[in-house]
Amino acid sequence: MNRFNTLLLVAAATLLLASAYNKANVPVKAEASNNTPAFIGKNLTMTSFQVNPAIDLDADGKLDTDLTIFLRDCDKDNTVTFEKGGVMSGSNGPLSCSANEVAPSIKPSHWTYDPSTKTIRIVKDNDATDVSEWKVLEASGNSLKVEISVTEPTQSYKTITTWKSV
Repeated sequence: MNRFNTLLLVAAATLLLASAYNKANVPVKAEASNNTPAFIGKNLTMTSFQVNPAIDLDADGKLDTDLTIFLRDCDKDNTVTFEKGGVMSGSNGPLSCSANEVAPSIKPSHWTYDPSTKTIRIVKDNDATDVSEWKVLEASGNSLKVEISVTEPTQSYKTITTWKSV
């Protein structure tokens, strides 16, 4: 159950911050014109959340790779936006997960993008101890696909998250 809680926490953090997979035949195209990352200024919502290696997240005896099915609808409508100037903002979306959920936004974070490593570095609410690094696998004006490494005491995972512009 510890893995379940940890990975759901990663999913939630990814949703709120938006924490050596390589498709050799699909080039990474994170830059739009003027060397501006293509994902800047887009409201992005998560469409896929995969984990590798597969785990039995729900303890049903079957290995799970697609963690999207474990997310609630009220989490799936959340958005993140990488704004110009390095601010990351977002919205909880129209579906509320609880009666006391404050809509519509999340706490701002700050981000930088390193084109040489194709890495987005996110610092939550200017807290230098709360940092997430997203390796950009694919990016366009309509979508963003990133890899996030998760390390637990006994296992390391890679999550692949796909976002689409809404």
